[in-house]
Amino acid sequence: MATTTLEIPRQAWRSYFDELTEALATVEATVEVVGRDIGDQIEAERQVLTDMSYDEQADLIVVGLDAPGPPVERVEHRIEQPQRVLVATGEPPPLEVTYDILDGDDHQWLIRLERPPALPGE
Repeated sequence: MATTTLEIPRQAWRSYFDELTEALATVEATVEVVGRDIGDQIEAERQVLTDMSYDEQADLIVVGLDAPGPPVERVEHRIEQPQRVLVATGEPPPLEVTYDILDGDDHQWLIRLERPPALPGE
């Protein structure tokens, strides 16, 4: 299966993530952080993605997840000072989408979505 990787321009981050959040149904996400100073860490595994957003004033991307089991507990992962956002999709149709976000500390955040919604602009 071929993979297509696109960079989302900074000026489009807010609208892109707003559209993605509107399209979300039940999508599971795994969040991984990789960095020379921290190694490779799984921050969340197969949790329900509730939203992704970009806050221009605080210069951060927020990834909202629902932790499994009762009671429902929303968990946020904050990606501070994002430098770039890449999105990789398989063709056709995408069964998985991966966001590759580089933060201000040169940490690479990988957010893998399973059963993704239609992406904004598709």
